[in-house]
Amino acid sequence: MALTPKLEIRQSQSLLMTPQLRQAINLLQLTNVELNELLEQELTNNPLLEREDEHLNNQPDTALPTIDDYDTVPSSQDEDFQDIPADYDNTCDDDGSDREGYETNNWDSYYPDKSKEASEDFDYFEQKLSGEKSLEQILSEQISLIFTNSKDRLIAHVLCENLDDAGYFRGNPQQIALRLKTTPEKINTVLNLMKSFEPSGIFAKNLAECLQLQLKEKDHLDPAMQKLLDNLDLLALRKDKELKKICQIDDDDLQEMIAEIKSLDPKPAAKFRQEKPSYILPDVFVRRNRDGSYLVELNNASLPRLLINQEYATHLTRQNKETEKFLKKNISHANFLMKALHQRAETILRVATEIVRTQRDFFEYGIDYLKPLNLKDIAEKLEMHESTVSRATTGKYMHTPNGLFEFKYFFSAAASTFNGNEDTSTLSIKYKIKELIEAEDPKHILSDDNLVELLAQKSIKIARRTVAKYRESLNIPTSAERKRLKRR
Repeated sequence: MALTPKLEIRQSQSLLMTPQLRQAINLLQLTNVELNELLEQELTNNPLLEREDEHLNNQPDTALPTIDDYDTVPSSQDEDFQDIPADYDNTCDDDGSDREGYETNNWDSYYPDKSKEASEDFDYFEQKLSGEKSLEQILSEQISLIFTNSKDRLIAHVLCENLDDAGYFRGNPQQIALRLKTTPEKINTVLNLMKSFEPSGIFAKNLAECLQLQLKEKDHLDPAMQKLLDNLDLLALRKDKELKKICQIDDDDLQEMIAEIKSLDPKPAAKFRQEKPSYILPDVFVRRNRDGSYLVELNNASLPRLLINQEYATHLTRQNKETEKFLKKNISHANFLMKALHQRAETILRVATEIVRTQRDFFEYGIDYLKPLNLKDIAEKLEMHESTVSRATTGKYMHTPNGLFEFKYFFSAAASTFNGNEDTSTLSIKYKIKELIEAEDPKHILSDDNLVELLAQKSIKIARRTVAKYRESLNIPTSAERKRLKRR
């Protein structure tokens, strides 16, 4: 059979990942705080969008479209703005899960650039409430008092640049000397003077020197204490016998010296490096009804209610063609934004409702009754793609009668047990292990084997190595280490 070129016409159906659909997907994975900031930007850029509470309605009989009743809004004439699929990922590939920039409105790359200067509208009032001085201000004041020579002050300020977050000096005196065209001896002279600065222990080169500076200021640095500081590695290993022999002290003296060291601050600058508190806005509220059922509601108060100013749109249609083109573009974008927000809210509400339904026992009886749950379980029940559920739960929080929880908190794997029972989540078992260790008698420390036996009494049969793995994930020391710690 000879091979010859020919033309054929084939008909097929496919759904393309348009920029608008990509933006709808990225809207779903934004947190409430990020979405709030994006909507503020949209209100600034699109003159046809406005807040509902700011609108002066001169025609009370005319119902204006909002997010909550968007189903009544006619779709745009622009073919690009089709109905958004209820499940983004069942019909599309997963290429839209990233946050790469797109030319259309660039929602997915919307993150405020922290390197830019603060706007004039920034409210500094909250930042001034504490009235606490920064570490830089405290050190600068002491430099002005201690050093009278301008060259020494310059060296001191350069040395401040070489402090780490804990307050230790991490610079190289020789390199700093080359940079400032002076001698290493001069650098060390200024550095030694700065080791007497407040907070006590700052500018030390290591932990031993940091503690030594603080003890010296208290006049508690005797020869025995100095030997103990020289052997902090033995102290960390709880080698009490060796320490008593080196320091030539008895048990009581050793315990007093250890208590003295524990009262010191190993990171003198850490309290000045505290991060600004981040505020969490819950996406949904979970309330318990009188009949015992649970009501899941969206937190609409955290987001501005948007509507389209039809009066302004009608006025603009009477302008020139360029204005009409601008109008059509902004109306299409506003319609799409409101439909995307409506779909986002509906998806989050459905996922949250299914989580609450599945984990009802947790809300009734506590963490011991937390069930194993994964994204696939929720996706199958809601007939969604797993990646859609993942986006709907990432960075989302629910306020419940039991407290504030991230959606991801309710997802945990099932524990593998001897009897094949997979109804207990790993998170619940970890909580039980932590409870048992916290309640243990200091004179009878529980080994991993003891924990296996106690868990078996609670109908949880797991291997000793599994208990050890969970204990390590909770940063709980071994029984031998806990015995030494609680002995003191």
